[in-house]
Amino acid sequence: MKQIRQYLRDGRLEAGDVPLPNVGPGDVLVRTHYSFVSVGTEKMKVTQARMNLAEKARERPDQVRHVIETLRDQGLMPTVRKVQERLKAPTTLGYSCAGTVSSVGSQVDEFRVGDRVACIGEGLATHAEYNAVPRNLVVAVPAGVSLEAASSSAIGAIALQSVRQARLELGESVAIIGLGLLGQFLVQLCRANGCRVMGVDLDASKCALAIANGAEAACASSADEALPHALRMTAGAGVDAVLLTTSTRSNQPVEMAAQLVRDRGRVVCLGNTQIELEWRTWFGKEIDFRFSRAMGAGMFDAEYLARGRDYPIGYVRWTANRNMAAFLDLIAQGRLDLARLITHRFPFGEAIGVFDRIAGGELASAVGIVFEYPEAEAAAPGTETRTVRFESTRARATVRLGMIGAGNYAKSMILPHLAALDGLSLEAICTTKGMNAETLAKRYGFRIATTDAGELMRDPEITAIAIATRHDSHARLTCEALAAGKHVYVEKPLALSGEQLDPILPLLARHAEGGPTLWLGHNRRFAPLSRRALVHFEGVPVRQVTCTVRAAGIPSDSWYQDPSVGGGILFGDVCHFIDLAIHFQQSLPVEMHALATPDPGHREESWAIQMRFANGGLGAVHYVCGSQRGWERETIDIQGGGRSARISGFRSLTLRGGASDGKTSKLQPDLGQKAMLEAMAAQFSRAGGAPDHTESFVVAAQALIAARRSIAERRVVLMDTHFPFAST
Repeated sequence: MKQIRQYLRDGRLEAGDVPLPNVGPGDVLVRTHYSFVSVGTEKMKVTQARMNLAEKARERPDQVRHVIETLRDQGLMPTVRKVQERLKAPTTLGYSCAGTVSSVGSQVDEFRVGDRVACIGEGLATHAEYNAVPRNLVVAVPAGVSLEAASSSAIGAIALQSVRQARLELGESVAIIGLGLLGQFLVQLCRANGCRVMGVDLDASKCALAIANGAEAACASSADEALPHALRMTAGAGVDAVLLTTSTRSNQPVEMAAQLVRDRGRVVCLGNTQIELEWRTWFGKEIDFRFSRAMGAGMFDAEYLARGRDYPIGYVRWTANRNMAAFLDLIAQGRLDLARLITHRFPFGEAIGVFDRIAGGELASAVGIVFEYPEAEAAAPGTETRTVRFESTRARATVRLGMIGAGNYAKSMILPHLAALDGLSLEAICTTKGMNAETLAKRYGFRIATTDAGELMRDPEITAIAIATRHDSHARLTCEALAAGKHVYVEKPLALSGEQLDPILPLLARHAEGGPTLWLGHNRRFAPLSRRALVHFEGVPVRQVTCTVRAAGIPSDSWYQDPSVGGGILFGDVCHFIDLAIHFQQSLPVEMHALATPDPGHREESWAIQMRFANGGLGAVHYVCGSQRGWERETIDIQGGGRSARISGFRSLTLRGGASDGKTSKLQPDLGQKAMLEAMAAQFSRAGGAPDHTESFVVAAQALIAARRSIAERRVVLMDTHFPFAST
């Protein structure tokens, strides 16, 4: 299928052929008939992408701050790789479309193939021939409403949500500052709500269109001109509410809103505008300033979006989905006239040229723009391809790798090293979004790009599978790959529970006899400083290993923090240090005692984990979020046999008590990703003398699950980790 994408590095646009997106259990696959262009938003995206780096930095200071924080925490090279990946990765355009259902996920029962539907969502309802959209962002299009009109549902829902935020009542008056696309929708919606409307805009043609859409007055963007209209319309009181749709660095629209609104009136901001509230005016009138965020409740809730869990209507009347449906119902009732708002129509094949014209200002007079998709190119339902193949001149190596999933970490820290490995060839890559798979396949030389993980499992040419998906799918995909006779690399954790881990163990029973082997992404044990520290303790017992970590933490709304999807920071990061303690002890853990403390949002943010090993040694992990400033993120202390070692931030190593006393410092931290992947390739190729780490990785997975059990059950967990493998 064709999809419009843009590269942040240089702003280049292209319409690439990509695999169809993966259809999850709660998704609806829609063949697009029309997609709607949000002129202001998409002009901003295209224009910003075409700026040079200095201009980008001035435009997005928030991104600059994020880069500086990453540089402080992770060092130069990891930061450079992440920035480069961000610049190289394509992004989609569009967030509103309409079409017909091509297929549905296993949990979707409200739609059928062939249904006419409207879809919304950034990165979901894109300018593409097909889109997979979560069920809560899809609504049926009523009879009598054209798919062209329905393609504007995102804009309609945004406008309708702002009307609700303004709490407009029948007979009230409202001023709309900014009469672009969103402003024109608001004129009609406010009129349909029984309100008197006036508009303000710099463009005289937009003012004229607003009057045609039902505004009583519309004038240039000047308080001197607008205020008389507001006073005349309201018998001198001022308007009940002001809706701000402008996108500007000037505070002038906010100042005007304060002049137009009545005493104790409401001002609602929809746009990206400068906001400075002058105390005397806003306090003197006791003005209620509010924001309207997106299309309605649920747009920033993973439960609503990803898992399709709706809010009970008795508690949340207007969700994003219900706002969409209400907007379409207003069109069906004849209360809204989209013919006045859709001013330009273009074939989808001309989309790149249209965006060039938008960025160049040629379509400044346009209000609503739609792309029309050709019927002739549509595939029959169920026959759409989810795989694209490429010609490759690279010889197939002993280890032939297929990769499932490619998030930010995998793209910046794993794939660049994999592509450079001798003895390993990249065969296939699978991601949920076809654009990502196709882009990475071209960049790194994969022969296959797909959104169907089964394609990799069935391919006899693929000897190893790398899994870098969200954590809840790791155990299932590992079982499938091992059952198919393939070596498996898992970007940790291996499993989120003992129930997930148990089916994996029998599949590894013959790993030492030529069966498939296992690898986990515990890179720190392979870091150069870790290896030197371990050599320092050759011939003497390690008595204690203490890992102290001061981390920045992860936002509570991240999928990482979702117990059922990511397992929390324990499974995403603390696990590295459990593994590291086991590695330095070179012994099996026999007791685990773990404690955790929550943050105010009831997410775990601090851990104290103690381990006792079969050799009598001890291990401890002290991990806390939010106390990292001014300290190295990670400090590892190893002691025993009259010797000690300290690794600080994987930048320096201090050794005492042995022949190698002294301090080693590195300019940049090396967390061992490259060395880890080299060792993985050697294990998978069964190179002579290459150690098999399968059993040690299983021990690390068992210890992690034991730590979770200890926290949940508030007790010491005894572990039986001898081989053949035993569950905790």
